[in-house]
Amino acid sequence: MKRLITAIICSLFFIFVIGCNTYEETSDTSSLPVAYESGEESTEASEESVEASVSSVDSEATESSEASVEESSKIEESSKIEESSEPKESSEPEESSEPEESSEPEESSEPVESSEPEESSEPEESSEPVESSEPEESSEPEESSEPVESSEPEESSEPEEGDTEGAILLPTNYVIYKDGCYYGTKFNEKNAKNNADIYAEYARIFPNTRISVINMPQSIYCVPNATVRGWLPDQGEVLENMEALIYGDVNFVRLKDIFAEHRGEYLYYKSDYHRTGLAAYYAYCAFAQSVGLTPTPLSEFEETVITESFHGATNNYAKDDRVNAFIDTVYAYIPTKAHTMTIYNGNMELQRTFKSSIVQSRKGYGCFINGDNAYTEINVPENDQSKTVLVIKESSGNALVPYLTEHYGNIIVIDPRHINIDIRPLVEEKGVDDIIICATSSTSNGGSYYNYYCKLIGR
Repeated sequence: MKRLITAIICSLFFIFVIGCNTYEETSDTSSLPVAYESGEESTEASEESVEASVSSVDSEATESSEASVEESSKIEESSKIEESSEPKESSEPEESSEPEESSEPEESSEPVESSEPEESSEPEESSEPVESSEPEESSEPEESSEPVESSEPEESSEPEEGDTEGAILLPTNYVIYKDGCYYGTKFNEKNAKNNADIYAEYARIFPNTRISVINMPQSIYCVPNATVRGWLPDQGEVLENMEALIYGDVNFVRLKDIFAEHRGEYLYYKSDYHRTGLAAYYAYCAFAQSVGLTPTPLSEFEETVITESFHGATNNYAKDDRVNAFIDTVYAYIPTKAHTMTIYNGNMELQRTFKSSIVQSRKGYGCFINGDNAYTEINVPENDQSKTVLVIKESSGNALVPYLTEHYGNIIVIDPRHINIDIRPLVEEKGVDDIIICATSSTSNGGSYYNYYCKLIGR
C-alpha cells in the first residue's frame, strides 16, 4: 500500500510541474490572439500530454500498484505459509513435511528392539531385529539359537545337550519329569561316617546276629533319562560313597545295580516320595541273595490294586502346584504264606491284630504293615519259628517287610521315632538272627537317625 500512495503522490506532483511550465510559456507570447490560439493549442497539447502523463503515470502507478499488490499478496501468502507451516511443525507432527524422519520407527532398530521385539516390521532392512525379535532365540542369544533345546529356561537349568523330554528342575531341587516328581539327596560324609560307626557298634554288641543295612536310593535314580538324572546328585555315587565307609561285620546290601537294571519301571510313586511295592520287591531280592536266601519269584505273589487314585505327600516339599495333579496306582503283592500281624503303641500296649501284613482297607501307602507304628510283631506259622528278624526302619521300610514272611517265622518291626526302647534284652530274648536297618540314602546321610540308633542300644 505504501508504494501505491507514493505513486499517486508522484503523479500529482508531475501534473503540478507540467501546469507551471504551461503558465510560463503563455506569459511569454507578444499578442493576445496569437497567444490565445497558441494557448488553445498549447492547452490541448498540455491536456493531451497531461492526460498522457496522467495515463502514463496512472498506468505506471496502476502497474506498479498491481505489481506491489501482487508482491504484497505474495508476501502475505508467503508469510501466511510461513506462519501456517511453523505451527504445523510444532503442534501437529503427524502432518510434518518430513515424515520419514519422525514417523517411521521401522527404520530404526533400537525402538523396535526395545519396545516390541516380537512385532518388528523391518525384515528387509535389517536382519538383526528379526533375529532378536524371536523370544525363543533371544532367551539365550549368546549360547544357542535353537529354542527347541531350551523349553523352560526360567524354571530349570537344563544342560546344553540331551533331550530332557520337557522335564523341569524346580527351585526346591525336585524334578518334574513327565507326570511325576522326583528327588535326589547329597552325600554328607560326616553324617554317613557317624551312621557307619553305629552300624559297626551294632555288629560289635550283637556278635551272634547278622547286621544288614539297606539304603534305598532316592527317586531320581530311577528316572530313565540320563540328562535329567544329571540335574541332581548321582544317587549311585551317593550309595558307593556310603558303602566305602562301612567297616566291621556289617552287610551293606547293594541296591545300586538292581535298581539301575529295572530303571524305568514303576519303582517310585509320581506324587509321593516312597518306593512302590515293586521297588521293595527288588530290595528284598537283593537282601535275600546277600544272606544266602532264595527270593520268591514275583509271579508267585498275588498282585492286587489297592487304589488307583493315590495322591502322596511329595508336594509338601516340592512346592509346585503342578505336582498336585499327579495321581498314582498303589499295587501290593500278597505274600504266599498265611500270617498275622499285631501292632503295639510306644508303651507296648496292644492296638490291633490283622490277618495280613497287607492291609487292603488302607487306600494308599499305609496298606503296607498299616503304616508307621511303634512296635509290630508278625508271625508266620508255616516258617521255622526259630528264625527271627528285627527290622529297624522308617517309612521306606514298610513295603519291604511283607516279603520277609517268605523266610522268617517271626518278624519284629520297630520304628525308633515312636518308641523309646532298649533292644539289647529283646535281641537276646527273641533269639534274633538278623537285624535289618532299613532307611533311605537321605536319612542315612542325615543326623537324626544316628541319634535314634544310639538310643536303641542305650547310648
